[in-house]
Amino acid sequence: MSVKRSLGAGGISALTAIAFTAAAVVFSAACSDNNSSTAPDTTTKVVADTLFLGYADTATKQTTCGNCHVDRQAEWATTKHAHAWADLEGSGHASPACYGCHTTNGNSNLAPDSTGYFAVKANAKPFYQDVQCEACHGPGSHHVAAPGDVQPLSTIVADTGLTTGCGTCHSGAHDPFVEEWRSSGHGFVEPHALGNASCIGCHDGTAALKRFDTHAAFIEDTSATWTAITCAVCHDPHGSSNPAQLRYPINTPDLTTNLCMQCHYRNSAPDPTSTRVTPHSPEGPLLLGEAGWIPQNFADSSIGVSSHGSDLNPRLCAGCHVNSLTATDNLTGQTIYSVGHRFEALPCLTPGGAPDTTTTCSDANASFAACTASGCHATEDAARNAKAAGDARMQYYADQIWIDSNANGKVDTTDGGLLAQVKKLFPNEWQTGNVVTVGIGAQFNTALFRLPGTPEHNPFYAEALAIATIDAVEARYGVSGSSALQTQLQTRAAALGMKTQLRSTRAPTR
Repeated sequence: MSVKRSLGAGGISALTAIAFTAAAVVFSAACSDNNSSTAPDTTTKVVADTLFLGYADTATKQTTCGNCHVDRQAEWATTKHAHAWADLEGSGHASPACYGCHTTNGNSNLAPDSTGYFAVKANAKPFYQDVQCEACHGPGSHHVAAPGDVQPLSTIVADTGLTTGCGTCHSGAHDPFVEEWRSSGHGFVEPHALGNASCIGCHDGTAALKRFDTHAAFIEDTSATWTAITCAVCHDPHGSSNPAQLRYPINTPDLTTNLCMQCHYRNSAPDPTSTRVTPHSPEGPLLLGEAGWIPQNFADSSIGVSSHGSDLNPRLCAGCHVNSLTATDNLTGQTIYSVGHRFEALPCLTPGGAPDTTTTCSDANASFAACTASGCHATEDAARNAKAAGDARMQYYADQIWIDSNANGKVDTTDGGLLAQVKKLFPNEWQTGNVVTVGIGAQFNTALFRLPGTPEHNPFYAEALAIATIDAVEARYGVSGSSALQTQLQTRAAALGMKTQLRSTRAPTR
């Protein structure tokens, strides 16, 4: 038996003496001293050597905790946790090895692993089936006996190798959520954000959860140590009206209500009052056709919403970034299952064609299955080719606007592109206080176009914005690119169905 950290004042040993005194109070009308029967009896709860209370009524799935926590009981009853045992039995693969994650015991909390379901006799086991409140919060006997003294809070920390938390069960070959999450961008705290108060709401799991749910109470909620964006930040363990117990919907094209866009919408347009002069996490607004510096008169709703943000992709961000994938490796014959929690839109594949743990690979070695599943692209190769062509065009446009030759983040006369010409003619165009000039806006957009993987969130809108940006720079400052550039702009503007975007030809004062 593995013993974990003690529970509350006095620890587990101190609780043993009162554990079923509390249970007897709660179940005085339903308890029996007859432990001789080996047949499951779902009408009589037999006192046994365990700290867990389990169900008060197995027929209605009324948990003991739910007698007081009525709202939580109702929410939990709608989750998969509430029928974990029935799902296991119906799978055709049930075995004792599965019971630790399909019953209420000490497997994922601070109690000994052998308690709960594993400590009672056969006739009491139905009272500890399913993943009830205590599976995450730990045994409730002490809380029932002295509610004001002990609050059995759960943890939001998740990681591989832990003996508490979501990852204890949501792991392994058939359920590799925590392993995949651990290798994702959500699985660690960004070093550059650590300790920065302006970043805490999206880069610290504790702060993000408290922002999403102001009533949340958990072990780490008073800790000053930053945590990663763990499972409980996005998923409400108690249940929600959204799929997969998500805290916010994923199918709403709205920056204020979409789960992913709660954080993936920062610095999507130039803000002269901010210390950050480059885009940061602008994916949400870009998907919706709202990101970037918008040149005067640039407005075309038919371009603003591309297929990635249209009804063809109802799950929006998750439609590309969260997809299950099962494949057999052609070289090893091994079937590999991915649950999409690396959040890679184009997950890498092994040489044999199965999901891989690698997070960086060429497009040739990536899966484009999400692109075909939505119906946006007929084949993976079609999607792959479209991305290659789009990437090449966006690189070309960005180079035409500005090449930061010395990588100092500032437009210099020695740089490349149209903005270098502007700097020579109008050196003060970047010293305008809180005014966003065409030059400043074009510089911001160039950074937006260069963010890896970003233009793909709305390729039509991004290209149209690039064309309009070049047009605005040329018209405003009287500079121009090559004849080849002009031909490219005209050809692609026509292909995109862009309206003619006329800009003022009045140049600023030198």
